[in-house]
Amino acid sequence: MYIIFGCDEIGNALARNLSKAGDETLIIDNSETVFVGLKEPNLRTIITNIHTLDFSSLPMKDTIAFILLQKTSQDNLMIANRIKKLFPDKFVLSRATDEIEAAELLENGVDRTVQIARIVTHAILDELETAKLKTSVFHLVSVIQEAAGKGVAIFLQDNPDPDAIASGCALKRIAEKYHIKSTIYYGGNIGRQQNKILVDLLETDLIQLKTADEALEIAHAADKVALIEASIPSKNNILPLQITPHIVIDHHETDFSLVKGEFIEILPKIGATSTILTRYLRHLDIVPDPPLATALRYGIRVDTGGFTRNTTMEDLDAAAYLSPLLDAGLLNQIENPPMSAETVDIIGRTIRNREVKGSYLISFVEFITDRDALPQAAELMLQVEGVSTALVFGIDKDKVQLSARSVDSRINLAFLLQTAFGFMNAGGHANMAAGSIDLGIFGDVNDKKSLSKITFDAVRKKFFSAAGIDLEKREIPDELELIVGNSIKN
Repeated sequence: MYIIFGCDEIGNALARNLSKAGDETLIIDNSETVFVGLKEPNLRTIITNIHTLDFSSLPMKDTIAFILLQKTSQDNLMIANRIKKLFPDKFVLSRATDEIEAAELLENGVDRTVQIARIVTHAILDELETAKLKTSVFHLVSVIQEAAGKGVAIFLQDNPDPDAIASGCALKRIAEKYHIKSTIYYGGNIGRQQNKILVDLLETDLIQLKTADEALEIAHAADKVALIEASIPSKNNILPLQITPHIVIDHHETDFSLVKGEFIEILPKIGATSTILTRYLRHLDIVPDPPLATALRYGIRVDTGGFTRNTTMEDLDAAAYLSPLLDAGLLNQIENPPMSAETVDIIGRTIRNREVKGSYLISFVEFITDRDALPQAAELMLQVEGVSTALVFGIDKDKVQLSARSVDSRINLAFLLQTAFGFMNAGGHANMAAGSIDLGIFGDVNDKKSLSKITFDAVRKKFFSAAGIDLEKREIPDELELIVGNSIKN
């Protein structure tokens, strides 16, 4: 049984809901009129003055909780005191108007307080978020529908991860709902085994582009251009700078002054772009099929580190929505792929070549073909005792690829990499970031040993300098440092 003191609008609604749920409920008030129409099963009423009420006469045997909804704090305090004297083990919940009143009630025997105004405010804010989402989705759909002729060209971040792949496919699914054709493009490679399996699972063609000229031609040929998991053309994507995308959807920190487009949705506080796209699908009543639901759920899981970092209620809500829709067998297949020989080799080199200064660890793995092994290696290095920030980097053709991870709440890793290597060369989040640096004139160096030396010394120096760590000596001459520095900036 639940015993409620006070039958205002809230008490009335609460009593009705408890009764309908099958719980016996007793509601006490001094006015007969408040009970008019309150004839629910399992519901009893007592009309009395609470100041003269014999509390010992109340049915206690099966009472779960007392709910105090009197209009004044003094009345709620009086009731709480009497209940606790007679029935010290019973649970008491009381309304409170503010923090001061809540503190006083808690000091006088109340177990929990509820601030109605705060609850109502949160409810209104939730509805306003729904309104904001509705506006965003309507705008997105209107832009997509304008591509009825040549369709939408969807560009993903370079070397797309599960979040980018799933988000791109979700946007394609939205376009399909409105009979708009779309094609997904990316630069770099899809090297990690999990990502390859994910692409096969989705049965959607993702077209790899080799040059910015190819991307330029495709962008000009499309009615609309979408940029997913990136926000600025040429910054970690193959889209040339002269192209202004019509649609930009991302969750990474960025320089908003540089972001252009008809529809822009960049939400850095949200853990994954897959979460944003899942919200769009739900609002449009598009139920993702098992492969897409699996991909989106995996994308959220990966970008939030298994829901341990950058995780919001929106991410958890999206994951909960997707969970009944996914294919558990397919998800297990994605999450537990065989590890490639190169990944094993890169992890081995990461361990051998590690350098630790304070809580910072860097490791240069030299020449690679699978950049997707770098984040795995960086994650692993965080398990080294005393290490809270790790940077792993290697040379992939004409670029230096970087991946960094941190568990130090004092560090914004994205800002740290941008400070070290330039805004256009790095980005991400406070605790996970990546970068790609053009080697410039040094890309043609035939002597790999010299190129390794130059790359290691330059990246090492710039990273530790940005982190505020003094190095004991200069590893490379001033003039060489200047050349490499200019190459990194450009």
